[in-house]
Amino acid sequence: MLFMVTNRRIVKGEYGDEEQLNHKFDYLYAYNNEERGKDKFDSSGKKGFEVALLAELNRRRAAGENTPQVGIYLHGYNNDYQASIDELVDLDAAFSKLNGSSPILIGFSWPSSGRTSHYLSDREEVRDSVSAFTRFLIEMNDFITKNEQDCFSSTFCIAHSMGNYMLRKGLEYLSDHLGCPTGRMLFDETVLLAPDIASKDIERDGKGKYIAQFSRRVHVYYTKHDRALKASSAKRFGANRLGRHGANDYCNLVDNVVVIDAKQYANKEGIKGYKDRVGEQVSVHSSHRYHEDILKDITQVLASIDREQIRGREALDDYGIPMTNHYRLK
Repeated sequence: MLFMVTNRRIVKGEYGDEEQLNHKFDYLYAYNNEERGKDKFDSSGKKGFEVALLAELNRRRAAGENTPQVGIYLHGYNNDYQASIDELVDLDAAFSKLNGSSPILIGFSWPSSGRTSHYLSDREEVRDSVSAFTRFLIEMNDFITKNEQDCFSSTFCIAHSMGNYMLRKGLEYLSDHLGCPTGRMLFDETVLLAPDIASKDIERDGKGKYIAQFSRRVHVYYTKHDRALKASSAKRFGANRLGRHGANDYCNLVDNVVVIDAKQYANKEGIKGYKDRVGEQVSVHSSHRYHEDILKDITQVLASIDREQIRGREALDDYGIPMTNHYRLK
């Protein structure tokens, strides 16, 4: 089942490319499953959203899922509102094809312009959207805490591309509000796909340290073949991008961070033939959300299988010994 939260402002009856005033956002639910362009969420409002979400969790429990999965998905740059729906639909379809069912997915649609040339303006939109995203995280944390005894579930977050910058900043702000988490983490699993943040951010003393603090475990997927992140490196004054380079120093990662080299499949030849919802060839930058072998790894991550027990990967030998935080898909 799909849900959506967005801080996009409505212009001429449609969600556009500017954020709402005063850090506001809308809760959307009751996705109608219509064809692309006619598909939409028929209902809105926080109370109805929570009622629908809790009902779906209870339905899954009654159907035999002991621990239903609820995940937040953060899209990257170059996505208008329809494209943010498309990515959510594609991800839902990919999980369903692979596993026979999909987790409950909640998209957060921030006002990216949907144009490749607007990379820097999209980054400004992320900064302007962080407060709304942080408020959403606080409310979701309250909802999960309030209902965890009635309908226990596991939670995760998947962020793609520039959505990782949103996550990094949002959890930094959340830390200012809640302090460092104790007891139950906000996310059981956090998955960073082609993250458009600096490689050093994920390290122990980096700006992304809050991602690890609010997650039981963090998995990063990268590939050296990601040309979109090569261009991003140039725009960010040459800093290595985590989604293309991996971590700079694997001895300086906290214990719950795992980095996965996905170049075996995330390359031009490996992704050939994979199409998105509109029938276009999927790019290497988006390959992690489409390639079956990468998704098999992600599915095992979301099931919280121990890192060394996940099938289809091997530990890398970075310092003369097999690493416990650096793997390669095989």
